[in-house]
Amino acid sequence: MDAKFPKKTIAVIDLGSQTFRMAVVRIIDNTPRVLASELNNVRLGQGLFAKGILNGNAIKRGIKKLRDFRNVLDKFGVCDVLACGTAALRNAANAGEFLELAEAEGFKVSLLSGDEEALMSVMGVRTSLPDLTSPFLVVDVGGGSSEFILATNNKTLFNWSLDIGAVNLTEEFISKDPPLPEELEKLGFHIRQKLSDLLAKLPEFPKTLVGVGGTATTLAAMSLNMKKYDPRRIRGYSIDSQELDKLWGLLTGMKIHERRGVNGLESRRADIILAGIAIFRDILHISEFKELTVSDGGLLLGLLTSLMDKEPYNHAEPPNIGCLYL
Repeated sequence: MDAKFPKKTIAVIDLGSQTFRMAVVRIIDNTPRVLASELNNVRLGQGLFAKGILNGNAIKRGIKKLRDFRNVLDKFGVCDVLACGTAALRNAANAGEFLELAEAEGFKVSLLSGDEEALMSVMGVRTSLPDLTSPFLVVDVGGGSSEFILATNNKTLFNWSLDIGAVNLTEEFISKDPPLPEELEKLGFHIRQKLSDLLAKLPEFPKTLVGVGGTATTLAAMSLNMKKYDPRRIRGYSIDSQELDKLWGLLTGMKIHERRGVNGLESRRADIILAGIAIFRDILHISEFKELTVSDGGLLLGLLTSLMDKEPYNHAEPPNIGCLYL
């Protein structure tokens, strides 16, 4: 192996309000290869809306998953790890408790601000969908917040973080199974209020609307009727507003246990998917876009891009990570 091209094994971890994700990547001869990719619905933000603190059981689930991640990191001899927390850890009054326990497991967790999370998400979109028509509006719907970023291929024009996410909106507005029409009406009204001045804030109107995060990729997987998740089919897939309305009509009439049987919908996301869909439906309605383009390369790929940008590659070209599916 040429000494100019060092062999490195690195990892990135996204500690989301709903999902913990990790990717382990080895770079040999300047070529990156995914060694491991983990996704687990930990729901760290469970109960956060009501009490303002992380639930004790949620903390235990999160730390248990970090121990699992540590075993994977040790197995592959990872030399550099970037672990970041998002809305749940930003907002919880007792986030320090989780961070101390995480550090005891060997994880120094960096907290991303809403703006930083938005910028990392758009970096992942640029990496995964380099041919997007600019400017494009990236919408990252998470468990505890949503980020909105207007960007081109080389600069960010606008970013905005809102405290609406699939977990906290579900806990606030949906208690019945299936949800009552009045619950869905209140949910929609709240989202529309939050988004009412989005277009006025944008410095220019986007040509493309891009969805990232678990809700967006789940919508694509359901639209494609996927029995087994395939990121290669997700990346760049477009869902039109009629398909979104069709999924909404189907799922709102189902009980949670029935939703768990829908192809493309993860079992542990079945109870929160309606709030996530509602956000995207209202964005399409407000912006009058006809379709949503889905990227599987959101925050996690952005974190990987950021970490690799800091790595020295001597005189070599940086590895092409746009070909990676995490």
